[in-house]
Amino acid sequence: MNFLHPLAVILGTMAVILLSLIASLYIKQRKMLYYPQPLSRSSPHLLGMEVFEMTFQRNGIQLHGWLINPQKENLIIYYGGNGEEVSYNLESFRRFEDYAVLLMNYRGYGESQGSPSEEHLVGDALALFDEMRKRYPSIILFGRSLGTGIAVQVAGKRAVHSLILVTPFDSVVAVGQKLFPFAPVSLLAKDRYDSISACGGVTSPALFLLAGMDEIIPIRHGINLADHWEGERQVVTIEGAMHNTIGNYPEYWESIVRFLSDSGK
Repeated sequence: MNFLHPLAVILGTMAVILLSLIASLYIKQRKMLYYPQPLSRSSPHLLGMEVFEMTFQRNGIQLHGWLINPQKENLIIYYGGNGEEVSYNLESFRRFEDYAVLLMNYRGYGESQGSPSEEHLVGDALALFDEMRKRYPSIILFGRSLGTGIAVQVAGKRAVHSLILVTPFDSVVAVGQKLFPFAPVSLLAKDRYDSISACGGVTSPALFLLAGMDEIIPIRHGINLADHWEGERQVVTIEGAMHNTIGNYPEYWESIVRFLSDSGK
């Protein structure tokens, strides 16, 4: 009995600590998944961009973003990462001179109102897609990291021309379970972004851009999604690239330009 008593205390303490960690993970999960960034109006990259600004209303929430080259016939819609204020991509996307490009900040990001959640972000994306479809007959979805989870869900519910998926994942649950092996992530997750399920039946061609040294979303999660893709797919792995540096490699933009050219034929 003298031996079992301290052992029971130790096990009980460990159980309390584990349960506390799991409870904290559940409560704070959206703060861990979303990192809303403000819009800095004084940033040099916004100079001259006022003409491209636009807003979109849904359920009393106003979203704010930019529509570059609005006069073009075909549209690219960009969905950013979980810590990304999308205006920083404006200059990069101006290279796509033959396309209109829409960059809309998620709820809570930039000057968009509201708070992010999977239900709201996907709902906003679908409503915005439907609005833009009135003006553009052909729409390409371009998602990065978290944005790939939104792009795939839109493609699962709407007819899209093609998709560009940068550092994608199979599901938030799969990625989270590897990060938190002690927790029943599948039971705790409020926002699942299950791209494996969402891509079923999607036959649009897709370009997968994977970072060979991705430290945020291990490359196997992107490969798993690519393996489940039912349409034509191109998989480009940029060796040496990390999650947030993949766009610094010439091969990144070269692959996108080539894919747009090939899929447009």
